[in-house]
Amino acid sequence: MSYDLSDHSRRMDRDGFTVVTGALTAEECEEGCAQLDRLSADRERGGFELLFNKARVFERLYQIPHVLEVIRYYLGADALLSSMTGSILMPGEGGGGLHADGAITGHNRERSMSAADSGRRITSHVIALNLIWCLSEFTDRNGATMFAAGSHRHHSLDIPEGALDSARPVEAERGSVIVFDVNTWHGPSRNHTDRNRFAVLNPWRRQWTRCEYEIAAVVDPEVLARAGESASVLGVDARPPYVERWQWDRETGAPLPGSTVD
Repeated sequence: MSYDLSDHSRRMDRDGFTVVTGALTAEECEEGCAQLDRLSADRERGGFELLFNKARVFERLYQIPHVLEVIRYYLGADALLSSMTGSILMPGEGGGGLHADGAITGHNRERSMSAADSGRRITSHVIALNLIWCLSEFTDRNGATMFAAGSHRHHSLDIPEGALDSARPVEAERGSVIVFDVNTWHGPSRNHTDRNRFAVLNPWRRQWTRCEYEIAAVVDPEVLARAGESASVLGVDARPPYVERWQWDRETGAPLPGSTVD
């Protein structure tokens, strides 16, 4: 049975974000928090990057059918995982402003804007999504992400007038995932509690745009082998050939057995 996307579609079209509940179990959230705690010691040297290579629990984040249905509804059947990064918001952290994603490798990147664009973002279609996996419950007290509803339709690269005043924290149950258009202006609220708030940030891109990482080149072979039917989201079949095409296996993203690479 196909997942009912109607409510999510209405919220995305109206607000630029939606919340998908029941994505992770309590046990998976506990394990995810424990793994982020473990990796936090190496946080400054990339410990929170490419999490799917660092703990089995994070491999789940691209294998949950009803979440993938939402992603593919907006980005197509060949949507690609772009990165997977950990987030721990400690007591007293957060707040201070809003931003819109897509400025590093996306369509809002300053150097990628042409003179003909006249400073206007692409807002007619969803070009990319970002996902926030709520390993902790997100509340208006612990640093839940604030969103300026409707700001995904704002054409300019500049923050919409009044967006900071209108932005509100989006509360979400533990195990939920917040899905939003990268055009939507957002930012963390302040963590007023005495406990860390745990999350995983998980951008997705259309197959024909540039991702933050070439996932097919950096994914651990054992992780790739376990991906099964989900391997396509890791960009294996989207990887461009680096030998002549007759030597290239599109399904594995590598030269055919027996082919040589000079």
